[in-house]
Amino acid sequence: MRVSSIQEDIRDLGVEIIWVLERTQAGQPGTADTCYDFFHTAGATEGWCVGDSQTMPVPQTFDNSPFAIGRGFDLIVARDSMRIEWVSTHGTPSGNENLTAEQILAEVTAVVEAL
Repeated sequence: MRVSSIQEDIRDLGVEIIWVLERTQAGQPGTADTCYDFFHTAGATEGWCVGDSQTMPVPQTFDNSPFAIGRGFDLIVARDSMRIEWVSTHGTPSGNENLTAEQILAEVTAVVEAL
């Protein structure tokens, strides 16, 4: 099950999804347009799209973060403090959590309830 299948549940918790595309499947730098293409391919209708190659003031901010290191990641950031409350990794390299959509929803719910 994809995150797009739980996007309304996440929205109903008062949380917004920000989709950040670091790179395309062809290895090209992610842009807002290619993120939007991925967004639709993933069946998403909720959230914001960001292309990491267009991140300002420094491009590739997400790709160069300690969370990425050649893999995808999920973050929960509290709006009022801008603190990272939870992080998980996903992708093909070993050592990733690769949580299901249901597990991510449970984490979002836990963070919202704790705040």
